[in-house]
Amino acid sequence: MTIDTSQQLIAGTESKIVAAFGMTHTPGLGNLLSLPPEGQVENILAGFDEARSLLARAQPDIILALVNDHFDMSSMDNMPAFSISVADQHYGPPAHLEDWIQLKRAPIAGHRDYAMTILESGIAAGFDITRWGSAELVHNVLLPMRFLRPERDIPVVPIFTNCFVPPCPTLSRCFDLGQLLARVIAKRPEKVAIIASGGISHWPPFVNETDQPLDEFEQRMLEAQRAGPGGMTKDPELSRMIAEREMEMAATRDDLINVDWDRRVLNALERGDKETLLSMNYEDIYRDAGNGGYEMALWVMMMGALNGIPGRTLFYEPVREWMGGVSVLSYDKALSAN
Repeated sequence: MTIDTSQQLIAGTESKIVAAFGMTHTPGLGNLLSLPPEGQVENILAGFDEARSLLARAQPDIILALVNDHFDMSSMDNMPAFSISVADQHYGPPAHLEDWIQLKRAPIAGHRDYAMTILESGIAAGFDITRWGSAELVHNVLLPMRFLRPERDIPVVPIFTNCFVPPCPTLSRCFDLGQLLARVIAKRPEKVAIIASGGISHWPPFVNETDQPLDEFEQRMLEAQRAGPGGMTKDPELSRMIAEREMEMAATRDDLINVDWDRRVLNALERGDKETLLSMNYEDIYRDAGNGGYEMALWVMMMGALNGIPGRTLFYEPVREWMGGVSVLSYDKALSAN
């Protein structure tokens, strides 16, 4: 594979970044695998199998998980732009999400020292990163782990970005933080896999505080988002209401996946087209790709860490029953060429 000279890994990361994936964590991947057409599910699972094999062959020491905070670490009223969990152990999923994610609650190894290096380097470089202790992991980390590393035996360093509560960090700022991550990777001895989890176009039933008027479900959802950690368990009926609202949306609406937008963004990532991606803003993405579309900021952050090398799409499926585009992007070819 021929790589343009302007699309080379940052010096020192060539032997350190051994795998990198962008992956959607569409909620339907939890307990709704039986709903889409059989051919779509087969294609999705075959793509996950390929990514799982690539990750196993890469043998990373650490996984850097670039994820969104779904109000499991922070509340709507206290949401940092960027944060990192500095701990040797994390936990997940919460008990009330076990049936959905199809995993039992368990400890997941972290890497306190590596996370501290990122935190210290980020602060020194002008990124005001919030520090957490142990992370409460949900589908943002655990669905990628379920399908790409079901053993859950590689330490995970979760790096959270605010993708839900405007104003969100710009895509340029996310790209720049990715470049900072590359400089940290270069000076550390560990081999690293990067997984950016979220996107592509999808409209989950989270509520923007400017939305008006709100029905009963939306008002209760907003209250849970403002409560932050534990908000869902304070309203025991809300998990059921979310599932019912998602089923209703999937059955009655045809505008919850933007296939053209998904393909444009994936094509830009495949080309390493930084200019196209960084020209997008929150308002445009919210309009064209839904309130979940800004999670593509995490893929842009990964692109920054990889300095814009090209990726390849293992699969893309627009799954109506899950209300979202589903995909995995891998950088194995470009990494092997660097």
